[in-house]
Amino acid sequence: MNFRKIFSVIVGFGTIGLMSSVFAKMQGLLFTSSLEIFASQEIAATNFSQFIIKLFCVWVSCVLGGMATTRIGGKPRENLIVGGLIILVLGWLWLSTKNPIWFWVLLILGILPCVFLGYRVTSIICKFRIK
Repeated sequence: MNFRKIFSVIVGFGTIGLMSSVFAKMQGLLFTSSLEIFASQEIAATNFSQFIIKLFCVWVSCVLGGMATTRIGGKPRENLIVGGLIILVLGWLWLSTKNPIWFWVLLILGILPCVFLGYRVTSIICKFRIK
């Protein structure tokens, strides 16, 4: 791997982390209970919609991360590395929190498709870009 490809993996991973944090902060400002859903079983049982919002926010972050990785010079292999790293981070988060299993399974199953969606979108945009 050359420097550009390594840099694309770093930027893609960072983009996903940054955008996930920004979206979580925005959700916390709009819905204060969303910051506590992983800490309390009672709150988690009643806030199904907060989990759905978090799920889509992370998936959108993964699409943006895939776009950033591809834009800097990443190919499918680099996007696979970014997706794999994010899955490892989410696996660690899953082990450190309790609830709910359906959320974590859907989240992890959606990571690679969303990263590759970002790759495809950027590839299509670059293909039709006027030079």
